[in-house]
Amino acid sequence: MHYSEIAGGAAIADGADEVLRRAREQLMLGASQIKLAAGGGVSSNFDPLDVTQYTDAEFKAAVAAAENWGTYVTVHAYTPRAIQTAIKAGVKVIDHGQMIDEPTAKLMAKTGTWLSIQPFLDDEFANPHPEGSENRAKQLLMTQGTENAIALAKKYKLKTAWGTDSLFNAKLTANQGAQLVKMTRWYTPFEVLTMATNVNARLLALSGPRSPYKGKLGVVEQGALADLLLVDGDPLANINLLATPEQSLKLIIKDGKIYKNTL
Repeated sequence: MHYSEIAGGAAIADGADEVLRRAREQLMLGASQIKLAAGGGVSSNFDPLDVTQYTDAEFKAAVAAAENWGTYVTVHAYTPRAIQTAIKAGVKVIDHGQMIDEPTAKLMAKTGTWLSIQPFLDDEFANPHPEGSENRAKQLLMTQGTENAIALAKKYKLKTAWGTDSLFNAKLTANQGAQLVKMTRWYTPFEVLTMATNVNARLLALSGPRSPYKGKLGVVEQGALADLLLVDGDPLANINLLATPEQSLKLIIKDGKIYKNTL
């Protein structure tokens, strides 16, 4: 049994009835939303990247459970078939999506499906995999699709959130600011900062009453959660400031509590 199962954060489920039961269990344990592995993964050893891992009935079972709890289903998926099958069953968010094609992007636009994408390229921020391994081959195939996926997201004005998916290597978490800066390869600094704050907050709000954030996110106004960063400089003029948070972030406030103050 994998550690994620032992910790209660994941479960294996086959068949619509079992998916329904497992989704309900996760919600009772406090899940803010349900995530399914709709297709193969780069880091997983037993599922090729091209496979689709849930049927329409299984997706619908998870969606029904989530909607009964006032929340939604998101899926790990890269390929058109996995993404389209999930969307047609009522899934609201696609995590990754690096291998989408034009018909898939059109479907996402039509249904208002969110794309929670990461700037995956074959660079220093990539999760490490041994050269010559099957995981490495899948990684290269997936990262080759990033440019096209983001181009399609922009073309069809998809609701696009930002993330890092920094897993399996604790050192990568220190590079989150640099990965945000990397988004300027495709977007303006203003668009990048808006995506990471206001847009991501709109996605988090999809959890409704299941959200762990009891207050407004992504805005600076009275009554909102006081999560604020004070940057030594203008990130709109020089967004690279966010790549060096130790030096550039002078004040960090989360939910009204000061965690760093070097003023």
